[in-house]
Order: sequence, then C-alpha cells, then structure tokens
Amino acid sequence: MKHIKNNKNALIVLHEIYGVNKFIEDICMQYVGEDFDIYSPNLLNKECYSYEQATEAYVNFVNEIGFQIYERINTFINILKEKYEKVFILGFSVGATIAWRCSVNDNCDGVIACYGSRIRDYLEVRPRCQVLLLFVKQDSFDVDAIIKKLSKINMVSYKKLNAYHGFMDTYSAHYDDEQARRGHSYIKEFLVENSSV
Repeated sequence: MKHIKNNKNALIVLHEIYGVNKFIEDICMQYVGEDFDIYSPNLLNKECYSYEQATEAYVNFVNEIGFQIYERINTFINILKEKYEKVFILGFSVGATIAWRCSVNDNCDGVIACYGSRIRDYLEVRPRCQVLLLFVKQDSFDVDAIIKKLSKINMVSYKKLNAYHGFMDTYSAHYDDEQARRGHSYIKEFLVENSSV
C-alpha cells in the first residue's frame, strides 16, 4: 500500500502479525494528512489474518518471515532516501521490532516503535537516528527492566502508557481511546520535531 503526493518526507508503516489490515490502512490515511508520502509493505506476501487467527498469524510470522526481514526494509529505506529528504518508520508490535532493528541505518531519519515486545531480544542495537518507543504497562515481559536498559542508549526516548499491547488498534479488544490519543500525540510531536514538514 502506498499514498504518494510528492511530499518531502516518507513514512514507512510496518504492520503487526496480521498484515496490512483495516487498522494499518487507517494509520496510513491519518499520516497522508500530515504531509508524508506513505508506504506500507505487506511483509506476509498474502492477504491479512483476522484477529481470531492470532495464533496462526504468529506461527506464520515466526516460521515464514522472522525479524531478519528488517534487511529488506533497510534496502527499501535506502531506495526511498534517494527521493525524499527524510525517511521515517512507524511500526506496531512485530513491525515495531523490525523498525527498531532498522534504526541503525544511516538513511533512516527517525523510528517510532509502538509496543514492540521483541525489542528486548535486540538490546545490542545502537540507533543512528532518533527513536521513540511506546511501551505499555501490561505486556508479556518486564517492561520496566527493559526500559531501564534502553534508557542508557543514546538517541532513544520512550513513553510507557497505561494500556495493553494493541491499545492503538481501534479494531482490537485492547483498544483504549484515551491512551491511543496520547500515543498519537507523542508520535505527531516526534515527527514534527524530527522532520522538515
């Protein structure tokens, strides 16, 4: 999925295990209005999964895709950088972890990673651009312990929201309107501060 209006900046939106679903489409449309050209690659190479297929979607991601796919996104960043002044990544869940891994790319100008719980497996990453991490209080790991480690890394800022994994997804059972608004506010602030929009 892409929305191109010849803006100066590009935003790559990376999906969750479900693929480019209605939530990701909505996110893309939201940021088209913020003067970004939007790219949302389908990492699944198939139609998206439903939320009821969470287990199947997770198994597919782990067994068929994996976090090494960040290398493909890095290549894509390099291609986009030839056309745009700045290239940003906004990722959700597994997409957030992929975005985090791409933060070492010199052609990436900023990363926003929303509830990327597997970031904890890649704490050796040393970003070369500004990174905003949005964590939730209720997740499957010790959030505070990971934040403590990440807070020592240059160019990384974080927010911890009083919500559950998936809280920004309006179609998720964990959607939290108040916290989602707060999350979007942090994202917009980050993009304004780091882009030439």
